[in-house]
Amino acid sequence: MFTLDNILQILKPLTKAALVLLIGHFIIVYIIKIINRGFERSKVDNSLAIFLSKGINIILHILIILSALNSLGISTGGIIAAFSAAVVAVGVALKDSLGNVAGGILLLLSPRFHAGDYIKTDTDEGTVIDIGMLHTTIRTFDNKQISIPNGTLINSHITNYSAEETRRVDLTFSIPYETDAETAKSIIKNTILSRPKILTQPSEPFVRVISYGESSVNIITRTWCNTEDYWDVYFDLNEQIRYALKKEGIDIPYNQLDVHIK
Repeated sequence: MFTLDNILQILKPLTKAALVLLIGHFIIVYIIKIINRGFERSKVDNSLAIFLSKGINIILHILIILSALNSLGISTGGIIAAFSAAVVAVGVALKDSLGNVAGGILLLLSPRFHAGDYIKTDTDEGTVIDIGMLHTTIRTFDNKQISIPNGTLINSHITNYSAEETRRVDLTFSIPYETDAETAKSIIKNTILSRPKILTQPSEPFVRVISYGESSVNIITRTWCNTEDYWDVYFDLNEQIRYALKKEGIDIPYNQLDVHIK
């Protein structure tokens, strides 16, 4: 038969465990808020901040649960051993996914690119939409979304076209052999300098003869512009330089074959 003392003896550890869980939960909530504020001030990548916040939250709650069980007189040694074995088993089963998580953490801790950057990998290229813990998603020029496993991406050669504020536009134009190269170079350079969005720093537009083809003299141009203006400048120069050369009677040559019959 239960007496008041027996009931109190049962309720005492239960109450203690409940208080440990309740107070511990509120303490963890407060700690997580402080951690999140710290992430916001340090401008840590949002994906990494969310991952670390959730990870810390789970670990602290596990510790609180173990403390509550310990207050009930339940040995936690066996529970910890079983939990460790389960973690190892899950780790082996999900080794590829864990590799992607590790890759995601490395990408966020030492970023090679950010959301909004235009990148090229070994197999794909596009604008980065999101850097998740398992996959990085990019959008291609033709508006397709590609999800790349972070484990693969971390080991890929990555070209980040958005990393620098300026880029150089390299173009080659061909002129006939009978055309004076200096005249053509002058027309090309003046056309470049007349176009908007052209930068004269870190250097002036470069226009020189680079090679001699079978039917043409090839002139290379190297022009600087802001990174966001690259494609506007690329297409504008292609169109306007051809128009300027044609206006001066200089046509782009095509392969010709002279046949002499005796």
